[in-house]
Amino acid sequence: MPKLLSSLGLLALAAMPLALMPAAAQAQGMPIQGTFTVQFEAIAAIAACGPNDTNCSVCLNNSGLYIEAQGIGNTSLGTLFLEIQKCYYNPGFGTYKGTFKMTAPNGKDSVKGTYTGKDDAPGDAYGFGPFSGTLTIAGGTGSLSRADGSISFTAVGGPATAGPSANTYVGMAFYSVQGRL
Repeated sequence: MPKLLSSLGLLALAAMPLALMPAAAQAQGMPIQGTFTVQFEAIAAIAACGPNDTNCSVCLNNSGLYIEAQGIGNTSLGTLFLEIQKCYYNPGFGTYKGTFKMTAPNGKDSVKGTYTGKDDAPGDAYGFGPFSGTLTIAGGTGSLSRADGSISFTAVGGPATAGPSANTYVGMAFYSVQGRL
């Protein structure tokens, strides 16, 4: 569980603009690969959930650990912001379920969908351990309005550090992704 409560990270995404792809490639989606740096906060008590954050309270009421991660990445589409809201089940070696959204700085070009993941191995003695999963596209806006498909990721989380309250932990995670939009 410590590796989930705090970590340092990179999530990489580099994608080819749709306008530069031949029609046959457009039908199969846009390739995407690269890195994002994200920081996350893990919430273990309902009292630490943000006001009116039902995702957090539902997760905790179902014996999960609520995690929100936000970061920024550089891709061939340009800079993208990443937001992940997920619930971690079975601390120590478990699964993740939630949502994600990637948005360009203009606020008009975005893609969103579901996040699923799992621990790949138990953490080491210091709390570092790998996890992986899939970001499944549910829709997009602006230049990403035709995005679909899924993106796989591999990540590593690090040891826990105390967060802003007794029930909260802050950290970062390393991600590497590939797939098609």
